[in-house]
Amino acid sequence: MTESYQSLNEHLTESSTILLLAPADDSPDDRACIDLLTRKPPDETNVLSVTLSASPSDRLSIWRRESGAELPARTAIFDGRRGETEGGLSDAEPGSPSEPESTSGPGSPFESESMSVRRFPEHPDLHDIGLAIAEQLGAWRDTDETTVMCLHSLTALFAAYDADQVVSLIASLNHLCDTRDVVAHHHVDPSELDTETVTTLRPLYDAVLEYAPDVGWIPTEREEAAPAPSFGSTTPPPGGRAKTDPDRPETVPMRHSFDTLLDLLSSPRRRTLLYYLKNRSEDEIPLDELVEDVRDIERALPVRDSAPREKVRTELRHTHLPKLREVGILRYDAGSQTVHYTENQGLESYLDYVETVELG
Repeated sequence: MTESYQSLNEHLTESSTILLLAPADDSPDDRACIDLLTRKPPDETNVLSVTLSASPSDRLSIWRRESGAELPARTAIFDGRRGETEGGLSDAEPGSPSEPESTSGPGSPFESESMSVRRFPEHPDLHDIGLAIAEQLGAWRDTDETTVMCLHSLTALFAAYDADQVVSLIASLNHLCDTRDVVAHHHVDPSELDTETVTTLRPLYDAVLEYAPDVGWIPTEREEAAPAPSFGSTTPPPGGRAKTDPDRPETVPMRHSFDTLLDLLSSPRRRTLLYYLKNRSEDEIPLDELVEDVRDIERALPVRDSAPREKVRTELRHTHLPKLREVGILRYDAGSQTVHYTENQGLESYLDYVETVELG
């Protein structure tokens, strides 16, 4: 055990997913959070902060109080507080010494090349949250800096969503972080959850940090990977269950795990490609036609950045088509330069839902 938060990282050198068990909004929890986010110097770090209970400015003020004025190389803050209808970027009065004076306009600490704040949809479900996180981690995948993530907190998720679905999302995000070399920690106030739920959470992480007021932090690292629950192949897609038969899914079950879906949908261009493929009646598409059609879709969407034809072609050939071929969604014939898409009703039902959420 250790009584100093400054030595926490010394006990967790091999851990990439960490459960932080401590009273919420308490100084030990804040100090441990920043310690885990600063394994490396800030200028060598990308920080993704997902806040579901405190405002983005609250989380930023904790960073400044605990680590000093130097900010990370890149920061993305996802504001997922429920019941917030406005921007919600700052709850402080202008000029407050512990808060930024402004959250918009020139010079705002929230609007710069290195820092951004995004809100989840007004009534997000767990798919919205998972996809947003996966997309941001994907956007930083090729940067030179180390990416770290804080989710504050699981207590808020369990209060708002079905417990089994929250556990599945956690397992999927932890798997994603393991495969992306992202160091992530999730906050939980153990006094707000029942013992059974906390017991269920522990084996999902590489390490657990538990705060005991009398002795300090007690770190426990997992020696062997435990089986992690995930959205299995029989989980019905977001359409729910059929009105005529509550035991039958509304749509065909998916053969891909939720981990796989998060990874596939983390790239905007790959999402555009999948939207296009599911809407085609022909199952064989010439590569040149595919490239042009994907570019046309991107140019028509304000949420997409258009790219030169050759860049789109290169990305499709060397990144996105191999990725989709690997999981059995399509075949690519390099000799004839054609793509053969395999119909998948379960996947297409899920894509319909995601496309509606993203594009309206």
